[in-house]
Amino acid sequence: MRQYELMLVLVPEFDATDEKKAGELVKLLVGNATVQSLAMMGKKRLAYPIRKQTEGLYVLVRLTANEMKTSDVERQTQLGTDVLRFLLTVKE
Repeated sequence: MRQYELMLVLVPEFDATDEKKAGELVKLLVGNATVQSLAMMGKKRLAYPIRKQTEGLYVLVRLTANEMKTSDVERQTQLGTDVLRFLLTVKE
């Protein structure tokens, strides 16, 4: 099993204190991967506007899965409106 890190930038209207809601969103994005940890990093100012937003809520997720494709995560993020940006990396 591989370990991954997923960094999400969510819309600032997303509730920063509701980890359960964030966990549900992550489960929707990553499918059958196992979430090891989820850290709400708080709202931060963006370097440039994304979809007319100047702030974003940062969430760091560590997870394990057999194999993940960035395209699968990207497709799920495009379906929803809560995710501004994401970065999926393999942790070695």
